[in-house]
Amino acid sequence: MRTTLLTLGYEKRTIEEFVRLLQDAEVDVLVDVRATAWSHKPGFSKAGLKTSLGQVGIEYVHASFAGNPKSLRAQASSHKHCLALYDAYISSDEAIMSRFDALIGAMHAQGKRVCITCFERHPDDCHRSIIAGKWEERGARSVEHLAPDGCNRLVSV
Repeated sequence: MRTTLLTLGYEKRTIEEFVRLLQDAEVDVLVDVRATAWSHKPGFSKAGLKTSLGQVGIEYVHASFAGNPKSLRAQASSHKHCLALYDAYISSDEAIMSRFDALIGAMHAQGKRVCITCFERHPDDCHRSIIAGKWEERGARSVEHLAPDGCNRLVSV
């Protein structure tokens, strides 16, 4: 059985648009892969996001262990370097991917459609693509990025 993991960034989106994109994609669970579920953008901190999602029947899970640690972000000389550091970090710690795999696997086993989220709108600019890609490599799986260019459509990687 092939399983699909969706991703969606909230950069340049309102909470209303973000929730609508999730609803249009028939998402059951949103997994927040930020190390800290906090944002300057109204509605995107943990409590606000959980409330908005709950109002439309979407479950919210914060998987801080999958986030890009502040220590890595602090030592990066560029955004590209930051992503490379995260890739090396994830690759060096099998426990992170095992835990992520178990979390997503349990939701898929319940028949839930799962989407992971972080800030960056474009998946190639975000650590969520790295963890999603490593997840995809572990079996008969696929990753789809929702609205990476602002359009309400699915794009496969």
